[in-house]
Amino acid sequence: MSRFQHSPFLLLTFFVYLSTSFVHGELANGGHQDLPALLSFKAYNPNATALATWAGPNPCSGTWFGIRCYRGRVVGVFLDGASLAGAVAPLLRLGQIRALAVRNNSLTGALPPLDNATASPWLRHLLVSRNQLTGSLNISLGALLTLRAEHNGFTGGLEALRAPMLRSFNVSGNRLAGEISGDLSRFPSSAFAGNLALCGTPLPRCARAYNTLGSDSSSNATTTSIAAPSPSTASANVSGNGGFSKLSLTALMATGIGNAVLITVSLAISVAMFVYMRRKLRSAKDASDAALCFDEEDKRRNGSDEKCQKSCGLVCFEGGEELRLESLLKASAEVLGKGVSGSTYKAVLEDGVVVVVKRLSALQFPASRSKAFDRHMRLVGRLRHRHVVSLRGYCNSNGERLLVYDFLPNGSLQSLLHANGGGARSLDWSARKSILLGVAQGLNYIHTFPARPGLVHANVKPSNILVDERGGACVSECGVMRYATNIQQAILPTQVAARCPPDLFLGRAAATSSAMPASGGGWQGYAAPELASGAGGARATQESDVYSFGMVLLEVVTDHKAADGEDGGEGEETMGMVKIGMLCTAEAPEERPTMAQVLAMMSEFM
Repeated sequence: MSRFQHSPFLLLTFFVYLSTSFVHGELANGGHQDLPALLSFKAYNPNATALATWAGPNPCSGTWFGIRCYRGRVVGVFLDGASLAGAVAPLLRLGQIRALAVRNNSLTGALPPLDNATASPWLRHLLVSRNQLTGSLNISLGALLTLRAEHNGFTGGLEALRAPMLRSFNVSGNRLAGEISGDLSRFPSSAFAGNLALCGTPLPRCARAYNTLGSDSSSNATTTSIAAPSPSTASANVSGNGGFSKLSLTALMATGIGNAVLITVSLAISVAMFVYMRRKLRSAKDASDAALCFDEEDKRRNGSDEKCQKSCGLVCFEGGEELRLESLLKASAEVLGKGVSGSTYKAVLEDGVVVVVKRLSALQFPASRSKAFDRHMRLVGRLRHRHVVSLRGYCNSNGERLLVYDFLPNGSLQSLLHANGGGARSLDWSARKSILLGVAQGLNYIHTFPARPGLVHANVKPSNILVDERGGACVSECGVMRYATNIQQAILPTQVAARCPPDLFLGRAAATSSAMPASGGGWQGYAAPELASGAGGARATQESDVYSFGMVLLEVVTDHKAADGEDGGEGEETMGMVKIGMLCTAEAPEERPTMAQVLAMMSEFM
């Protein structure tokens, strides 16, 4: 009898459970929580091709173009270059959105104030560049990592922009004004370029303008009032002085414009002469320096400590100002590795500083491309990012090419994945995710660095992914192989043909150990098909970088599955990473995502 007395309570509990499970991701009345905001945005573009699939009651059904979901909620909207108009505000009302990318559209209106109360507190990536957005940037989000708002019509100052976790930031090409202060001053000047009224670090410092015209006017008015003897003469003088003032104003303006033009031309000539003389003096100084020559094998063979004394100029960048050829010549050198591009050495200087010197192969890098190589190295020397190994200096003279990098003591991803004695097992799933995210952030920084043409790494592989003292990944040797004589020389056709197809990464992880390259030192297992085909004139592109990153990602993920297995909590993340890797390794370059899109997809698992 007691069993039947308790049955209504059990039924009530069952229905409460069912109702709460349906509420997760949907409203009580059956509508999805994120549906109103998405349909409100679609109302601006009822005939847009990109939004044709936005139909039905559930945006997380998998059929809505550009929508990414997690546990029944929309966490990502990716609509770059979709020919969309209207306001972006409805998409910012999505309660759990983490990444919003609507670049290269025709969106208008202002961004609403964004803080943890009015927007998603999980919003990490906001990419709205190259639209027609206006208004001010009133953003206060603690989780925001990326803000790309360049080439819009934003106005006002940056004092209302508070995002302490920002890693990627660009507001160039707007109409912003005022002083750059606080945490934003750590970004390069290119992030603020094109805003003529902005000042402060890293732009020129702010200076107040004093209006002397007002004092002149007041003194003239005083003089006029004192000089007026009577009303009749005063009226005559006023009319006469009025005509005279118009002529004087015209002459004054003409004189001022002429002086401004003359001063501008003079300054331009002075700056040009200064730059020319400085380069002339620097070239003369560099030409007199001696070269650094590392060849450990010759030392061992001859039993001597002789140094190569070829002529070479050392060009130093930020952080390498203290480098001197004399100290490099006296440094003890240890061979770290040799490859198609050249040999790598570890050098310990007299003051205990440790650097890495890359000596490029004279066969792969002939003197005929010296000027292009110089231009590229000076550009790479400006790269400063947590996940990019900094180039501190380089030498390019008389056929000798040396690159000086920071030394990272924890080796490369190649050594961690293929070390003897179970080195692969030392990387748990969290460490692997962190390394992959760092590589993606480094490549995205390289690809989005303001340069024409855009920068390309051209040699993404595990041996060029180094690990710093905190376990973070750093991308090394940016763009070096793009200036090699023939990039196909680094690709062995027999191993290219044996490249593991993407379908092997689904459920057959154990087979990857034999399908993937046995050594991460070569590039053959990571080169894009358009480069591996051997077609004449093939050059590395940002799309081929994405392919190589996808191959590295798949190797890291599947190596984890083969070495450690995976528990239930990692299964979903592993499959998600595999899908990202398959997108990156699409056969056609135009079908691959950009690194910014890869980052946004990976952020769902971090």
